[in-house]
Amino acid sequence: MRKIAIIVGSASDLKQCLEGLKFLRGDIENAVTIYVRSQHRNTLSLQKLLHGLPDWADVAIVGAGWANHLTGCVDAFLRYEIKTTKLPVIGVAFEDPQNSRHTEAAILSMTEVPGTQVIYRDEKGIFVGPNGFFHACQFAVAGKFPVIKLPPPKEPQDLMMGQAIELAS
Repeated sequence: MRKIAIIVGSASDLKQCLEGLKFLRGDIENAVTIYVRSQHRNTLSLQKLLHGLPDWADVAIVGAGWANHLTGCVDAFLRYEIKTTKLPVIGVAFEDPQNSRHTEAAILSMTEVPGTQVIYRDEKGIFVGPNGFFHACQFAVAGKFPVIKLPPPKEPQDLMMGQAIELAS
């Protein structure tokens, strides 16, 4: 039985999770833990959570709306900081029924990250909104996950103005 961590950016996101949570209830209910952490408002709490997550979870379903930095940041922290290949991240972009641009931004923030290893689609399409969360839950339970690779880090640079202009030229 897989142990699943679900991380959403806001308690209001749980409305889009309802059918997926009902699906997970039952045989694996005790193997699922749900966390509400905003990448923007709970950054340190999220990082503390992520340090211990690979010790008990087999997969993480991570969803947020609007810019959805949460999904990519969770994946990046697990790979670049913790350096774990153990915990796949399944990403979900939550819908904003009042503003399609917010939904589009959430999708693009998840799908257009260079080098991302977030699993954001299956044969039915990209995991978006309530249906996407439901499919992400199904995939988390039964899916075969790709091999996770630790990407090479990009070295940080501290530049003087002239150095930056030279590199940009």
